Amino acid sequence: MRYGGSVVSRLTRDEVDALVSTLGRVRFVALDFETTGLSPTADRVVEIGAIGFTVVENAEGWSTVETGTLETLINPCRPIPPEVCAIHGIDDLAVSNAPSFAEIAGDFLSFIEGTVLVAHNAPFDMGFLKAEMERAGLDNPPNPAYDTIAIAKTAISGLPSYSLKSLAASFGIAQNAAHRGGDDAKVCKELFVRCINLIDKRN
Repeated sequence: MRYGGSVVSRLTRDEVDALVSTLGRVRFVALDFETTGLSPTADRVVEIGAIGFTVVENAEGWSTVETGTLETLINPCRPIPPEVCAIHGIDDLAVSNAPSFAEIAGDFLSFIEGTVLVAHNAPFDMGFLKAEMERAGLDNPPNPAYDTIAIAKTAISGLPSYSLKSLAASFGIAQNAAHRGGDDAKVCKELFVRCINLIDKRN
């Protein structure tokens, strides 16, 4: 479980053992934030995509069972830069009637309560979560988080890119709306379980 550092490394043996030990026992939430930029202190969240799921074992290995979704636009209370809008397609008009993060924070905290978070480039999302909670006057939730970049590097080493788009293509995972919260969370969930199956076979 990693929250910092510019270079994401593979999971250690102890981290792999800890991850495998949670399977079938805990609820996970695949999480993706779309934002106005890259800085948690200067930028804001404009969309939350979150999918709750459990991991169950069957004859073919591990698979996921969804336990609920939370997907909503967020009004960042500041303009969305055109160059960022060009990436995720969310503009000022789209969020004009959306709730602020503070207004949706209670629902979000209830949704992730007691779960293990899963995010692609988790330090990015965890940084924004912490910053938005501070702005809302709330404590940062204590949920542990796994980074699917580290998990993918543990499952398959030496790939030229570990971006979500590249990994989705490598694993044959359909991307229907790249850079939107709900679809990125769904791809992250599927990537997580595909990698878990590869890691567990060697464990």
